[in-house]
Amino acid sequence: MRTLAVLLLAGALLAGCGLESPESYPAQTTSTGVGEPGDSLSVLGAWVSEPVPETGRRLILTLTDDNSYVVTDTCSEAPGRWDLRGDQVLLTPDEGGVVPCGDEEDPPLELADTMTVERGLLVPTGTGPVFSRK
Repeated sequence: MRTLAVLLLAGALLAGCGLESPESYPAQTTSTGVGEPGDSLSVLGAWVSEPVPETGRRLILTLTDDNSYVVTDTCSEAPGRWDLRGDQVLLTPDEGGVVPCGDEEDPPLELADTMTVERGLLVPTGTGPVFSRK
């Protein structure tokens, strides 16, 4: 009789395991691959460039959580939109272009269309300054 009770209890426990809802299991996560949206928290905020050869000034690139950006040399400004795909920050300048602050002879603020996140730096693909955290 005792053996029968143990078997019935074990059967009931095993049957109950199959009824557990999927919500009780942790969600599966996937890694972000190239071309897929990434975690933007790692790139949000202000980044400062190395000195630009033409002016000797540093550029400040600020990426905000609404996917807009502004780059400035503390005088002129160039706004735009950004997106994170894998380890690349894709920049799309606004159609209005640079908002100059003074002399027309100042070189325009230009950035590469794509920057790769490498060891805490934003490195342009092609030409342009390298940015580090401010």
